[in-house]
This record gives sequence, C-alpha cells and structure tokens, in this order.
Amino acid sequence: MPKKFYVAYKISQNIACMEVKGKNIKLFLKLKPSDIPDGTPNYRDVASIGHYGTGDVEFTVSSESEFESVKEFIAMAYNKVGG
Repeated sequence: MPKKFYVAYKISQNIACMEVKGKNIKLFLKLKPSDIPDGTPNYRDVASIGHYGTGDVEFTVSSESEFESVKEFIAMAYNKVGG
C-alpha cells in the first residue's frame, strides 16, 4: 500500500516497509531485534530510532545478492503475523 514516504506490505497488519534512499533500499520488518542473529550483515536495530514505517529491524539492500540474504527474515515476519 503506497504511502507518502514508504511502501508497506500488509496481511492483517503491516509486515514490511521499504524506503528508497539513493542507490539503496531500506527495508523495515515487523520483527524484534532479538529475532536477528548476531553478525547478520546489513542489519540495524532501529527500536529506539524514529523512522517511518513498520518494525524495529532495518536492512539496507543495495544489490540482488544482499536481497537474497534478507528473504528469510521477510518470511519470518510474514509467519509471525500469521500469514
């Protein structure tokens, strides 16, 4: 669902939001930082940082290969909401 500053993907509630930032995509997922293993690349805990969109987990994606590694977390967010 398009919004002014981001795009949201919704089942019964938003599970992911994307923001385009230059050559990168910021992907916010409805997950807790504790759901993300230590050392996960391109990840940031945004629980205490203001941002538009959904969730407390941010991934920065700048290539198709980086997106491939984020797919499992998108599925995790989808499954936690009850999709």
